Amino acid sequence: MAAAAVASTTTGLMGMWNGTKDGREDGFIDWASGQTNVHNPLEVKIEVEDIRTLNPQPNYENNGYGIVKHKSSLTPEQFLAGNDPEGKKYIEDVYFKEVAELVKQVTGSDIVVPYVFRIRQNSMKAGEFAANKLSHAALPVAHVDRDAITGEDGVREILGDVADELIKKGKRYAQVNVWRTIDQPIQKWPLCFINHSGVAGWGYDTHLARVYPTNDPRIAIRGEKKHDSVVKYDPGYKYHYVSKLDLDEALVFSSFDSDVTKVCPHGAFWDDASPDDAPTRRSIEVRCWVFFD
Repeated sequence: MAAAAVASTTTGLMGMWNGTKDGREDGFIDWASGQTNVHNPLEVKIEVEDIRTLNPQPNYENNGYGIVKHKSSLTPEQFLAGNDPEGKKYIEDVYFKEVAELVKQVTGSDIVVPYVFRIRQNSMKAGEFAANKLSHAALPVAHVDRDAITGEDGVREILGDVADELIKKGKRYAQVNVWRTIDQPIQKWPLCFINHSGVAGWGYDTHLARVYPTNDPRIAIRGEKKHDSVVKYDPGYKYHYVSKLDLDEALVFSSFDSDVTKVCPHGAFWDDASPDDAPTRRSIEVRCWVFFD
């Protein structure tokens, strides 16, 4: 009888909530002055299982996150041009359609609205966490994109009366992200998913800390958001990632979900197995609002 396959793992560091300097429950950051009451992130040593070697693998339907095969028609150059007006429009005109179709297939939903994308490049070394980098670079701090408050605010901002009507009907809704590498397999700062299914009572109010920004330059990219939501450490977490995510693959996950059991805390982590000469990590994610029947 063949022995059961053993999941491959790596080790590394991930940033999490580390409290405030003044003892307040909530944090604040003034992006103009750099003033903050937030301690530098807690550097948590983690053991991370490779989704490729898990059986069964986590998937979106059951776990709120998973890996899918998906090849985009865009070239690396077209993705990297996304910070320019013409390149931005091309991504919104062409890639958003690809993403919408993918998310419809993965979620089974007919209401999928891509609304924003982010391109990130990260060549930081381990230990370069800092409070004023909570939302910079590849986000090496565990977070969810929105919680119950900012999630409802965000979907109403994009979908207006349609969101009002569907929320009143009690429809489940989520912000679903599609995340991929741009130019080569990921070898540095891969994305880590935090599985909280084994944590009793996990919730937005119990396991996330709020950080309130002022003079926030990110508004131009992502719109208004009252606060960021940073993950508090819990010993019951399990950590998953995908080794060497390739160009014909994508990660699909709920970065906010009205069904809290499906929301997926996430963030880049420092992989101890990263080669010293690993290339800069270049990635793009698109965020979509999704309503479920």
